[in-house]
Amino acid sequence: MVLVGEVLRTDRRNSLVLAALLAVGAVLPATLAVTSGVLAGSLLDSGAQGLGRKTVVLGLLLGTVFLLLQVVGPVAQAVAESLGRSLDRSVSRRTMAALDGPVDLVRLEGPQTSGLVDGVTGGAGGSVARDAVVGLVGIGIARGGAVCGALVLLAYRWWLAALLLAAYGYAMVIVSRMYQAALESAEGAPAMMRRAMYLKNTLCTPAAAKDVRTFGLVNWLLDRYTAEWSSAITRARHDRTGVARVSLRSACVVLAVQGLTFLVLTRDLVDGDLSIGRFTAFAVASTGLLGLSTVTPDLLNIAVGGTMLKTLATLEESTGSLPRPTGEAPAHFRTSIVFEGVGFRYPGSDAWVLRDLNMTIPAGTSLAVVGVNGAGKTTLAKLLCGLYRPTEGRILVDGVDMRDISTDLWPRRCAALFQDWIRWSLSLRDNVVLGAPEHPSTSAELDRIASAAGLLDLVGELPEGWSTVLSREFGGVDLSGGQWQRVGLARALWALSAGAEVLLLDEPSAALDVRGETELHGRLLDATAGKTVVLISHRFSTVRHADRIVVLDGGSLAEEGTHAALMAANGLYARMFRVQAERFTAGTETIR
Repeated sequence: MVLVGEVLRTDRRNSLVLAALLAVGAVLPATLAVTSGVLAGSLLDSGAQGLGRKTVVLGLLLGTVFLLLQVVGPVAQAVAESLGRSLDRSVSRRTMAALDGPVDLVRLEGPQTSGLVDGVTGGAGGSVARDAVVGLVGIGIARGGAVCGALVLLAYRWWLAALLLAAYGYAMVIVSRMYQAALESAEGAPAMMRRAMYLKNTLCTPAAAKDVRTFGLVNWLLDRYTAEWSSAITRARHDRTGVARVSLRSACVVLAVQGLTFLVLTRDLVDGDLSIGRFTAFAVASTGLLGLSTVTPDLLNIAVGGTMLKTLATLEESTGSLPRPTGEAPAHFRTSIVFEGVGFRYPGSDAWVLRDLNMTIPAGTSLAVVGVNGAGKTTLAKLLCGLYRPTEGRILVDGVDMRDISTDLWPRRCAALFQDWIRWSLSLRDNVVLGAPEHPSTSAELDRIASAAGLLDLVGELPEGWSTVLSREFGGVDLSGGQWQRVGLARALWALSAGAEVLLLDEPSAALDVRGETELHGRLLDATAGKTVVLISHRFSTVRHADRIVVLDGGSLAEEGTHAALMAANGLYARMFRVQAERFTAGTETIR
C-alpha cells in the first residue's frame, strides 16, 4: 500500500512503534474472548464453593485486557497523529520541490500540472495525510481483530470460521466498492470544482470587491457558481446511486451467517457438546468478525490519502522527468547574449509566439523591445531569463548554450521586473530585499536603492519606515499603483546590486504619470550605468534613449536600430512613435 510505504519512509522508528500497537490492538479482542470463556467456565465450576484463586486471577486478567483495549487504541491514534503531521509536512516539501523541478515555467503553466497540484493540495482540504494515517489505525485494529477472532473459531468448527470470513469478506468488498465509487468522484472533484471555487473566491475576495459592487455582479456570480457546482457534483451523485440496495444485500448475508453461527453454538450447548466457557469464548470471537465490514469514514480517508500520494508521485514524475542541466554559467557576463534562430510555441499549440528570431545583446548596453500587444515581447523576456526554453534555435550566453547552464544559476544573473510581479503583504524592507534575500541589507545600501527607484520620500512618509507592512489587511498601509511599481523596481535594482548582471524591465513605468516616468528614467540611467539593460515598454518616450531598439511584429524581428535610425527608416517603429506622439500633442492642445 502506497500510504504504508510513505509512512515508513517518513519516520521509521515511530512507524515500527505504531505497527506494534496495531498488533497488540488486533490481538486483544480475541484475548478478551478467550479470557471471558475461561472465566465463565471457572465461575461455573466454582459454584457454591466461592471464588477460587484461579477465578480471581482470571478476573484480574480480564480486567487488564479490557483496560488495554481502552488504552491501546487512543495511544495508537496519538502516534498516528504525529506520523500523519510529519507526512503532511513531507507532502508539502515534496510538492514545493516538484514545482521547482521543471527546467522552465511552461510545464507548470499547463492544465495538467494545475490539476495535479489541486489533487495534492486542494482536492479534499484539511490534513489529508494525517487523516489517512489515523484512519489506518482504526481500520487496522478492526481488521486485525476480526482475523484473530476467526483463528479462535478455527478451534471450534473450521467451516463455520471460513463461512463467517466469507460473509464478512463479501460485505467488506461491497463496502470497499462503495467507497471506491465515492473516491473516484472525489478524484475528479478538484478539476470539476476548480471553476466553481474560482467564482466563489472571486465573490469573497477583497481584491475583486470593487468590480463586484460597481457592476452589480453578486447575483450573476452566485448563479454561475451554483450552476458550476451542480454540474461538478452530478457525476458524484450518479456514482453513488444504488448504495442503499447493495448495503442492504450485504447486511442480509452477514445477518444470515451470523444467525447460523449462534444457532450452531446454541445447539451444541444444549446438546452438551459445548461447555459454557467455550460457548462464551466462541460467541464473543464470532462477533469480533464484524470488524471486517466496519463502515467508517476512515475507509474514505485512507483511500483519499492513498490517491493523494499517487497524485504527488505523478506530479513529481511529470515535473522532474527531464534531466536538469548542471553546467556552469560563465563566471561573469562579459560579451553578449545571442539569439540564434529562436522560435517558441506552447506545448500542444501550433501557433508560434516567436519564430526565426536572430539578435545580439552586447554586454553593458541597453536594449529596448517594442511591439503591439501579442507580438511576443514578454515571451522574449522569459526566454532571456531562462524561465522558458526555446522550441527551436538556441540562446548563447558568452558562447555557452543556455540549455547547458544550470537552471539555478542563470535566472539569478537576471534582475527582472515582470508586469505580474508579486506584491508581498510584508514589510517594505522585505519587499525590496527579496530580490536577493541572502545579500546583507544595510541601511545605507537600502537608502541608495530607494533613491535610485524614487522611493526615498515614501520611506520617510511611512509610519514605521522600512518596517511598515505594505498591506492594510495585516495592520499596515496600502500603496498606490505607482508606488508599488517603484517598490518592484527597487527589488530588481537590489538584485542587480547583489550581483545580477542583466536588468530586465517589463513595463516598469506603466502605473506612473508622464512626469514620474521621466524622472524615474533619469534615475535608472544613473543606477544602471555599465549594466546590461533590457527594457520592454509601450511608451516610446522611454525607449528612445536606449542604445538599440528592436521591433517585434507577429513573433519576428521586424526592425532594429537606434531611435534616430528607425525614425529615418520611416517604418513600423516610426509610425507607432508618431501615433503616440500625436496623441500627447492633441491632448496638450486641448488643455491649452
